[in-house]
Amino acid sequence: MRRSLLLLFILSWSCGPDPIPEPESVVLVAPANLEACNSASLVNDNERQVRFQWNASLYTDSYNLVVQNTLTKEQYTQDTSLLINSIILPSGAPYRWFVQSRSVLSPVISTSENWYFYLEDTPETTHFPYPAVLLSPENESSVSLTGDFSLFFEWEGNDLDNDIISYDFYLGTDPNQLQLIKGNVTQNGVSQVLKSSTTYFWNIVSRDSQKNLSTSDINTFKTN
Repeated sequence: MRRSLLLLFILSWSCGPDPIPEPESVVLVAPANLEACNSASLVNDNERQVRFQWNASLYTDSYNLVVQNTLTKEQYTQDTSLLINSIILPSGAPYRWFVQSRSVLSPVISTSENWYFYLEDTPETTHFPYPAVLLSPENESSVSLTGDFSLFFEWEGNDLDNDIISYDFYLGTDPNQLQLIKGNVTQNGVSQVLKSSTTYFWNIVSRDSQKNLSTSDINTFKTN
């Protein structure tokens, strides 16, 4: 009797429904990453219509296009089932964009890489830097400090004019009260002494030769 029940359980388990596949993330196509967008259609003196394009992802029913002005932090979103969508944006500013993949069968939302572009206005003599990309420590990670309780922070800066002259390094235990730890950093990394078993938040401000500024996202990590 027990063997019969066990065999029935195994058969019912092995014949169960297949797991629901999660939507995969898309591969972005255009506007190109870290380049100026010169192909946008003119709307008026202050706005351009930008066409966004990406490749299809598996197990996906719809896409959510998200575009953010990295200076004002204003976001523009569009839901679509297509692989191309256009949004009217203020010109003369740097933007970040990504695409979210959604499925009606799964609650999981997959997100693409973040790409950046500069939406040209009239010909400019200078561009704002792109927000620095924080590389290390990784966001929401746990890290081990060195013997002297220090940790190396690393980031990547980009500017169409290639005229970034320095970075400001901010750090703190409250994301709303970050403190300037090191200013006028000319390298893409700094070492800082920290406390163990502490949650930290950090970001980077990029400065170019024309006194244009950009601020990165705020990342967090915990020391072991």
